[in-house]
Amino acid sequence: MSKIQDTVLKRQDDNWRENEQDHKRVPAITNGFKNPGKPSVGNVKKVLETAVLVPPNSEEVRRKLAQRNKTGMWGQSGGRLEYAMYKTLLSVLLVIYACVRYAQYEYNRVKILVLNLAYSPSNTPQLIRQDVLKLQKLPRRLAAILEKKREGDVGGGVSGVLNDGSELVAWSVSAGIKHLILYDHDGHLKRNVDDFRNNVSHKLSKFYDPSNVPRFAVRVPQWNKVYFNTPGAEVGAAKKVAIEISLLSNRDGRETIIDLTRTMAELCAQNEMKLSDITMKLIDSELTQLVGHEPDLLLYFGPSLDLQGFPPWHIRLTEFYWEQDNDQVTYSVFIRGLKKFASCKMNVGK
Repeated sequence: MSKIQDTVLKRQDDNWRENEQDHKRVPAITNGFKNPGKPSVGNVKKVLETAVLVPPNSEEVRRKLAQRNKTGMWGQSGGRLEYAMYKTLLSVLLVIYACVRYAQYEYNRVKILVLNLAYSPSNTPQLIRQDVLKLQKLPRRLAAILEKKREGDVGGGVSGVLNDGSELVAWSVSAGIKHLILYDHDGHLKRNVDDFRNNVSHKLSKFYDPSNVPRFAVRVPQWNKVYFNTPGAEVGAAKKVAIEISLLSNRDGRETIIDLTRTMAELCAQNEMKLSDITMKLIDSELTQLVGHEPDLLLYFGPSLDLQGFPPWHIRLTEFYWEQDNDQVTYSVFIRGLKKFASCKMNVGK
């Protein structure tokens, strides 16, 4: 390992311990609801009441209304009538938009339900292999963004994140994908890496025979550590594994670029590194060593695409896939993402 990488990893480890609570993700407004994509009737009602009943709060509007009121009874009534007409038109547009959005939401939910029924592997690797064999190509590296749901929701809390990650590992192994990148903003998978390894082993034992569970490796780039199989089973673990899983968080994103920049600046100031040595090729190589290679396909299991601080340089040529108004980690999204990748054409230039 180079001195640059060693210094950056040490800086990241110190910052992780000191500022762990300061990097918690602030969820989007819709993430507080049980169904994030579902339009709220109460919100539409409040908007209508505000638009129709609440007087204008703009000084410009008040000034124009006051000028019209000075022209007499006709100007006063005409101004109020025009104002009421515009507010009524705005209310009608809001109602139309709410109806269209609600119809779109219900359509998407029904479509997702039908897809979940159509694509149901039932913990059977053979069915997943049959779906994959129809595809022309598979991503060498697959990435997925996982999000922690509220404790009271189904599949919520840290255990929900661990279970979702384990499901993706089992599907990826069955599909023949060798590299999987799991990203969660707050690093729940990293902090509970031993529990995650146990969950993965338990999930794979459901897909395969318990005596023939595929070997796997869990890599945490920030700590420069690799874990093989379940806790306690590292001794004698074969280097050849069925899948390599990388765990990333927000610390592996822009924070890594900042730490790398500071490290190079300090080395230049100490005359341990020349300024001419800093090139795009060197930076790209260091970032690849610190985080890993960029994925070919990125899956997001949310109602609308939200990268949540995923390493920006890590997705230059990455395909994205998500289902609108979906909020669950399902096999239908997984296999449809693989199908989209198989049919896409990549023009990387010369």
